[in-house]
Amino acid sequence: MREHLTPEDALRHIGDVERRARRPARTTGLILLVMGVANIPYWLAMSLGPDWSKYAAMISWFIMTTFILVLGHRWSQQAQDREVTWINRPTGPVTATTLVMTAVMVVGTFLMPEHPGAGWITLIVALAVCTSLPMFYGAWRILRAER
Repeated sequence: MREHLTPEDALRHIGDVERRARRPARTTGLILLVMGVANIPYWLAMSLGPDWSKYAAMISWFIMTTFILVLGHRWSQQAQDREVTWINRPTGPVTATTLVMTAVMVVGTFLMPEHPGAGWITLIVALAVCTSLPMFYGAWRILRAER
């Protein structure tokens, strides 16, 4: 490093280091956002769609989950961020709420009649959106943090 570092150069260097250090946290937040958005059509296809859409949804979900597990885990491990650590806790509220909402969605799918009426369809759509809320909340917490 140079001996004569101006205050502007020092601030620019600090900003560069800060951006590099926080990039994995942002990536984790964006992954949660993508998962939340993809979760809604997945559950709608699995619950209300014809058989071919269920198979397409399973295949696409498997591909996305594999991608997220391989790359997302690597990025979240690089993220030394308080919010990411809080979100990634296995017993944390985001994980627990996601699991509970997924279980409710699965039970609702099994209880749904073969030809659902408007009430069932409304309930399934509401549950599909609710299953994404913990992921949206986690993404919001990570992305809104002072960066």
